[in-house]
Amino acid sequence: MDISYLIDRLETLLNNSRRVPLTSGVILNKDECLEIIDQMRISIPQQIEEARRIKEEREQVAALAREEAKRLLEHARERADQVLDERGLLREAQERSASILEEAQLMADETMRGADEYAISALGRLEDQLIAVQSTIRNGLDILQQEERKRRRSAQASLEEPDDEPEV
Repeated sequence: MDISYLIDRLETLLNNSRRVPLTSGVILNKDECLEIIDQMRISIPQQIEEARRIKEEREQVAALAREEAKRLLEHARERADQVLDERGLLREAQERSASILEEAQLMADETMRGADEYAISALGRLEDQLIAVQSTIRNGLDILQQEERKRRRSAQASLEEPDDEPEV
């Protein structure tokens, strides 16, 4: 389940809850709040798993880039051997080999750069979502704790008030 959806549900629950007169507080359905929080606890590990999957994909792309570089290097060596065999020109073979190696390195570097950018972007989005969830949860807890403190003070004040009725 998408964490953004759960945050929206929690916000809707807060906005649609019955207001406590003369306060900014609301009366919340504890079971509904706890259900949403439980779903968040389930969703966050799923999104962390998605980040792990993205990291694995990055590593796979990097491994493929290394394999491609290795294949290109082998191809360069084979080509160099061919040139040496066909023409006997060592210098030409070395230049061609260096060129292919440089091209392979550039391709490998570009592939790695792309994989890194993808991973950074995906992990950044996930971090932003986790920060938003944490902020929403903290705000919800703060509101609930404030309401609880108000109720306690109100209850304590009503117990401490002297009885205004005269004794007979």
